[in-house]
Amino acid sequence: MWCWLESKRFEFEAPSFLKALYWLKERMSVYMKLKKLLVLCVAAVTLVAVVSLVSGCAPKEEAPKADTTMSASDTGSAVSEPFWTLLIGNDSRKGTVEESSSGFYSDNKGRSDVIMLVRVDPAKQKVALVTIPRDTTCKYKGETVKINETYHQGGVADLKSAIKDLTGVDVKYYFDMGFVDYQKFVDSISGITANVPIDMQLQDIVSGDNIELSAGDGQTLNGAEALVLARQRKQYADWGDVCRQMQNRAVVQGMIERVSNDSANKDLYIAALYAVSKSDFPKDELSDLIDVFGANASKLSFVSGTCPYDGDMNEEAGLWLTTRDEATCSRVIKAAEEGKDPSTIVRLPKVAAK
Repeated sequence: MWCWLESKRFEFEAPSFLKALYWLKERMSVYMKLKKLLVLCVAAVTLVAVVSLVSGCAPKEEAPKADTTMSASDTGSAVSEPFWTLLIGNDSRKGTVEESSSGFYSDNKGRSDVIMLVRVDPAKQKVALVTIPRDTTCKYKGETVKINETYHQGGVADLKSAIKDLTGVDVKYYFDMGFVDYQKFVDSISGITANVPIDMQLQDIVSGDNIELSAGDGQTLNGAEALVLARQRKQYADWGDVCRQMQNRAVVQGMIERVSNDSANKDLYIAALYAVSKSDFPKDELSDLIDVFGANASKLSFVSGTCPYDGDMNEEAGLWLTTRDEATCSRVIKAAEEGKDPSTIVRLPKVAAK
């Protein structure tokens, strides 16, 4: 019986068993095909990667954009390090309606009515303008005088020495011009654009004509009008000489910006400047500097301020003198050299009319 049952079980299950074997065989065939395909894909990817690396087609980082601005070194200029230039506006009456006057101005030597230090950094395209009040107390030849008296007696050399004692600044170059010179310069470049802060009027010291200016920004001034703006101090409400200095610094800044934006005509400006001023600034260096500033005109930055201007009557000298403050002057200069605002150290007065 048992044998008969076993034979029957085999008879019933054999077909199922054969089917299972056939199904397994089919699945193994599919598996082997997939395996071969996978191997081929891996090989293809590897080959593409190798070819890409060899041929230089691998992904690359984007190259940085080139800086197209011009530096002082690009021009081969000798003017590349920061330096200080002294701008002097002297009050000599030579060539004016007061030339033959007696007294204070009779020798026509003049005093440094404007004492402006201009720091130029060609590499960083930064300019700092710092004025020294002409009434600043100074010991000179054993006497207490205004600092502008050093120019009257000893010329540019003694003024530079007095400036170094006061501020520590070692002036490299200078420009010096008087009233007539300034008028000629402004007229030779077809005037200047300036902001007139208050209504003002003053006799033109060159022609004797009465000149009136109305307050307003962006005005084009001729030589006579520009000189009135540069000289007027008595019609400000307070601190007239300080307000006058502020206008002078603004005019100089405007001129630097103008020449930088019109550097193609640099020869015209250079010729006009040297025709009316005394200077030891080499023309070729100034030309190179204008090229650098012209190529970076949109990047030019300015800071502007003054050395201390408060003061009182000095009984010894019999003069109203600005208090000498070497420590604060040094701080103003340090701020200018660092590109910081000097007016945060010596506050500027409010500009208003009387």
